[in-house]
Amino acid sequence: QQLHDFKNFKPNIGVITNLTETHLDFFKTYDNYVNHKLMIFDNSKEEDIVIINMADKETVGDIKPRKIYFSSNLKGNSYIEKDAIYYDGELIINLNDIRVKGNHNYENIMCAIIAAKEFGVTNSMIKEVLNKFSGVEHRLEYVKKLNNREFYNDSKSTNVVSTKVALSSFSKPVILLLGGLDRGHSFEELGDSLTHVKGIAAFGETKNRIKEFADSLGIDCVVVEKLSEAVKVAYTLSDEGDVILLSPACASWDQYPDFESRGRDFKEAVEKLI
Repeated sequence: QQLHDFKNFKPNIGVITNLTETHLDFFKTYDNYVNHKLMIFDNSKEEDIVIINMADKETVGDIKPRKIYFSSNLKGNSYIEKDAIYYDGELIINLNDIRVKGNHNYENIMCAIIAAKEFGVTNSMIKEVLNKFSGVEHRLEYVKKLNNREFYNDSKSTNVVSTKVALSSFSKPVILLLGGLDRGHSFEELGDSLTHVKGIAAFGETKNRIKEFADSLGIDCVVVEKLSEAVKVAYTLSDEGDVILLSPACASWDQYPDFESRGRDFKEAVEKLI
C-alpha cells in the first residue's frame, strides 16, 4: 500500500517475494493489487534487477529490469535440491546449516542470496551469516540447542493459521507449547498439522480447551497455568532430537501486555533449564 504514493522511487535491485490475494479491502481487485506492487519498477531501467518467485513469473509479465527467479519447489536461478540451496547450479548452503526453518524462510534466504551475489559476496561469507542468523525475534526465532533439543520462539503466532505455518516448518518430532487468551476460537484446524507433535504443554486461559482437543486426537497433553511451567513440562516430555516450539495460537493478553513480553519470558525460562 505504501507504493501507492511513491512516484520517484527507483531500486537498483527489487524483490517481490510473492503475489497473493491479500489487502483486497484496499485494492478491491487482485489485478489492482498486482499493478500496485509492480509500481516498484516504474522507474527502473534494463540494467536494474528484479528478484521474483517462479510461481509469479506469468503474473509479473514483461517489465524493464532483468529478472532473476527463485523458488522452493520449482527450478529457478536459485532453488532447493537435495536439501540444499543452489544458485545458478552452485551449492550455496545445506538446509541443515540454516538455523531458521520453513519454506517461507528458505525463499526469503534465496532472495537475499541472489542480491548478495550481485554485489560479489562470497559463498563462504553467505554461509557464515546464515549459520548465525536466528531469525526475527518472536517469529520462529531459534533460541538455543540444549541436550540435543532445539528451542524455537514463535510467540508472534497469535492464531491457529500462524501456528500451522510454524508446524509445517519442521519434520522432526515437536513438543508444542500452546495457549493464551481465550477468544472462543476453535483449535480444530490445527488437527492435520499435528501429525509430528508428540506432546503439548497447555497454559493460560485456553489450557483446558486445548487439553480436550489434544485428548480427542490422542496426543499427550499436560496442563499448567504459566508459560514458565509449560517450558519445564515440554522439556520433560521431550527426547533428544526433538524440537520444543512455542507457537501459542492465542493472543498473549491473558497474562502478558504483548506477544514480545511472552516471547522474552519463554527465552528466560529456557535459559533456566538444567
